[in-house]
Amino acid sequence: MNKKICVTSSQSAGCTFVDWSIHFLSGQSQYFNVLENKWIELSSNPLNLINAHGHRKNHPEGYINTEQYLNKINSMPDHAIYSLYPATLPIDIAAKQLNLDVNQIGSDPVAFDHIKQHVINDYNKIFDICHNTQTKIVYVDLDPTKALYHTEFRTLDRFFTKLGKPNSIKELEDESQEIFFKTSQTYWKELNLTDVWDIRERLALDTRPFQVLYNNFKFEKKYPHYWINCSVLWTHTVKTITNLMKYLELTIDSTRLESWMPICRQWQQYQLDIIEFCYNQPHVVDAIVNNLYYEINLTFKQEVIIQHCLIYQHGLNLKTWQLEKFPSNTQDLHKLLEPNIHPVLDIYSRLA
Repeated sequence: MNKKICVTSSQSAGCTFVDWSIHFLSGQSQYFNVLENKWIELSSNPLNLINAHGHRKNHPEGYINTEQYLNKINSMPDHAIYSLYPATLPIDIAAKQLNLDVNQIGSDPVAFDHIKQHVINDYNKIFDICHNTQTKIVYVDLDPTKALYHTEFRTLDRFFTKLGKPNSIKELEDESQEIFFKTSQTYWKELNLTDVWDIRERLALDTRPFQVLYNNFKFEKKYPHYWINCSVLWTHTVKTITNLMKYLELTIDSTRLESWMPICRQWQQYQLDIIEFCYNQPHVVDAIVNNLYYEINLTFKQEVIIQHCLIYQHGLNLKTWQLEKFPSNTQDLHKLLEPNIHPVLDIYSRLA
């Protein structure tokens, strides 16, 4: 019988690295790629600058596509390891199935909620087909306290609302702006507020950084599976993968383990660099508000989040005219504080 393994999460959380590690540590030199319909060489190191996508995993989208992949795998020879990393149904395909216009989701939150629920329902059916085909389920669960991990785009596999691969992160960001913030983007442009400090402030008002796309996703956990908290995967990677291999009843090749360790440490450092801001963000905001000394070096998106928190959580804003990048100390930002004058929704009182 084939050993079939499904490694999945509702959003990007490290499943590509897990999928590659299973094959690499078990001593595989090739694996079957369904899309190419052939056995291909397993990468000796899948890492690029932001993730492990040098590994061309089997990556079906949604339930129907996953069923097609598993049907193909089930027709393959026995005594081999086959894996797949199913993703959620793309937003545009879900909209099409519901006869909704994906270009309207930014201005129609009810329609967008309907699409998201359809995606969630479709994704849960993946676990049904895996269970019915004796495919072992490895579920990497999102950690709600690490929502800021998803702030940066980390993959160029696909556009968010249309077919095709973007050529750059900027293309993805432009698509997101056009879909979700078109009205405010147009309005601010009409006012000639297009400098970097204007864009930062507009995004601080528009974005909801602590809302994960499928924050109401519930995996029912009714089938046997191996559950991994993504934070544990990122911070205790060696122990997590070692225990997973035991669960999958796969022996770790000692030679491969030696080669895997430095790659694992490098991948893990990628994750730690990202989640560092998750831990530090509350202190950065507190230091700005209370004039505390704290050195910072923020990306543009991190600056957006900090300004967002000042506006929505503290009723404050920053005098940022001609401020292309935040200064390197929170006390310098404290000097720029002023009362927020933008009308905003009370989106955090329920968390108080």
